[in-house]
Amino acid sequence: MSPPHRRAFWITNHLANPLLRPLLRGPLGGRWGRRLAVLRYRGLRTGEPREVVVQYVRDGDVVWILPGQPDRKRWWRNMRGSLPVELWLAGQHVHGRARVLTNRESPQEVADAFAAYVKAFPRTRDANGPAVMVRVDLGPAAQ
Repeated sequence: MSPPHRRAFWITNHLANPLLRPLLRGPLGGRWGRRLAVLRYRGLRTGEPREVVVQYVRDGDVVWILPGQPDRKRWWRNMRGSLPVELWLAGQHVHGRARVLTNRESPQEVADAFAAYVKAFPRTRDANGPAVMVRVDLGPAAQ
């Protein structure tokens, strides 16, 4: 029997996300998309389009995404440079540029982003703050 975290990832990736992606892009996205977004990007090695459902916090033209258990997920690694992305936020289709911020390289920006995240999601817990945050700058120049 596989460990509980592996089952949870399988359920999320194979059952929940395939159901949520069309909901968040459709008419119900305005309601469901206040906390969840569809993030579309191209894989760096393959160039293939990829989509993930993420929890986010929006602060004006900046969207913050906290990858849960980043050591077990790979999607955010595609954004180590600056990557053009598409998002469906609360029923809106927007474009942006995503980049990864780490505690090591940008400790104050990560701490500020995490504080905004905890304000929106009070149950978020990380004793030392997150190791990784994804920042998406929205706007027409982001394409």
